[in-house]
Amino acid sequence: MEKKHIIVIDDQPSVCQAVVGILKFDYTVTPFTSGQEALDFMAVTPTDLVLLDYEMPGMTGYEVLIGIRTCQFSKKVPVVFLTGQTNERMKQEMMGRGANDYLTKPIDNDALKHCIIKNLK
Repeated sequence: MEKKHIIVIDDQPSVCQAVVGILKFDYTVTPFTSGQEALDFMAVTPTDLVLLDYEMPGMTGYEVLIGIRTCQFSKKVPVVFLTGQTNERMKQEMMGRGANDYLTKPIDNDALKHCIIKNLK
């Protein structure tokens, strides 16, 4: 059975490496430190789920979310924000703008795995 493909977008390489380490045995995981590079990749590569940081230089997580939702190939891909922001208002705003879920850093391995399983259904 082919593994589901997850993209991690975070400007901190250490976060990308940590997520890859947690998920690499169960999923194909492709990390990006640039939102634009991830969008370009998604335009030509099937993706099953996106883990997305909110605060990034250049292109914010919200701008990446808009890019995902407006692309014919990725508009239905589940997007989970993975961010250090714990603001409930921000969480509700992102969910209202098309995010499927929201997890906070530091990463809880079990919560991350559970969230992915839930959103890949």
